[in-house]
Amino acid sequence: MIIEQQANIPADTETKKQVLEAVYDVYSQWIKRFPLACRKGCGACCTRSVTMTSLEGEVIFDFVRKNGREKWLREKLARAGAGKSKAGVTTNQFAAACLNHQEVEGDLQDSWDFTPCIFLAENICSIYAVRPFGCRSFGSLEECAAGSSAAMAPIHLAVNTVFSQIIEHVSSDGGYWSFMTDILQSLAGSRNRYETSRLLPARPVPGFLLESHEVQVVKVLLRQLREQFPEKKIFGDLIDNFMPI
Repeated sequence: MIIEQQANIPADTETKKQVLEAVYDVYSQWIKRFPLACRKGCGACCTRSVTMTSLEGEVIFDFVRKNGREKWLREKLARAGAGKSKAGVTTNQFAAACLNHQEVEGDLQDSWDFTPCIFLAENICSIYAVRPFGCRSFGSLEECAAGSSAAMAPIHLAVNTVFSQIIEHVSSDGGYWSFMTDILQSLAGSRNRYETSRLLPARPVPGFLLESHEVQVVKVLLRQLREQFPEKKIFGDLIDNFMPI
């Protein structure tokens, strides 16, 4: 499903953060329908392969500053150093290539780094309240071990992709997408801000990679997103061009 025209993006950062929170909320309600085996203390998926946008990074920094933990974060980022590899292609970049029947340069999984996440402490996330969507979207119907694949329903994976695309789109007017540590190190100033060698520009949604039987499920979720800010019509502008609902 290809978008015919470019959708608008909220201009100011605070509104973008509200949009992001709304996406998280709608997703968290929807995901409850799956009997996931994931439990507190299971950190198999908590690796440095988690990707996010620069906007999500700013939300993490807000949380850290609010709790007076700037030094704690700087030390973690300093110890982390550069990742083993850099991100190769964003979610929307991948979707655009697929929709246009073009060969994809790189793959979303080509450069995964299974080193434990810097925020994992005794298998518990130390920034759980503000974890990015890349963490929120992980889930498995069966208990999994480090390095193994999660057991996910196809519709779960499809919705994850759509929501990831929308989140990237919100940052596509100057924001970036990459591995979590790379984004945070750039925001912290431990590297040149948004260093282009490791960060990729966030791209607008080009369309959705959905099977026909998945469309109705996604439409329901998009309606719920649009209803979050009826007076501002934020999601009306943001979503109507993606998929008429």
